[in-house]
Amino acid sequence: MSSTSNPTHLIPYDSPSHQRHAAIFGLWVFLVTEILFFGGMIVGYVVYHYEYPEAFREGSRTLNVWAGGAMTAVLLLGSLLIAVAEHLTEEGDRDNSQSWRGTAVWRLAVTACLGVVFLGLEFYEYHELIGEGLFPGSQFARQRFTDLPYSGRAAELFFLMFFCMTGLHAFHMIVGILLVGGIGTAIQRARQPERLGNTLTVIALYWHFVDIVWIFLYPLFYLVR
Repeated sequence: MSSTSNPTHLIPYDSPSHQRHAAIFGLWVFLVTEILFFGGMIVGYVVYHYEYPEAFREGSRTLNVWAGGAMTAVLLLGSLLIAVAEHLTEEGDRDNSQSWRGTAVWRLAVTACLGVVFLGLEFYEYHELIGEGLFPGSQFARQRFTDLPYSGRAAELFFLMFFCMTGLHAFHMIVGILLVGGIGTAIQRARQPERLGNTLTVIALYWHFVDIVWIFLYPLFYLVR
């Protein structure tokens, strides 16, 4: 098959499916490193939770469980929308890209907006916790947890892990929003948007990974109370 017979076929790949599999495999190699990184932090959390269970429960009670639930729902809805956009890009009418392009772009735009909503909720909770003196450091309100191990330092450890792990997740979310917004703009402007199918697939996979990480973080921090 020549490269001119199929616009999605690019050298040095044997076929479009080979190109797609290579793109997905490459992203999974990257995601494995991310899994190891987050996995190490989660293991550290589990160890310290085992050592200071009451301190972690008291720390969890200061978090807004309903806001955490809303953030979870927002991310799951975003995953659904980006999956639909990916399906439209793969299965859309190749002879009439306008018939599906607008629908796919609209779903990507809403996905990016939902990511912004998630960050807004998370940063608002950061603001509330910092206002209550619960940011780890010299100004941490240890007097609220004096009956816990090490005069409140065990509770401070909970908040240290909370800000580090959710903050790292927020950074990944910012990257995801930029990627989703970028691919949506590219599809809207492209003369042959179907050629961006592989790019959208790997971005969608990255977005799903970020969502899955939050699915682990939500019960670890909000539901241990």
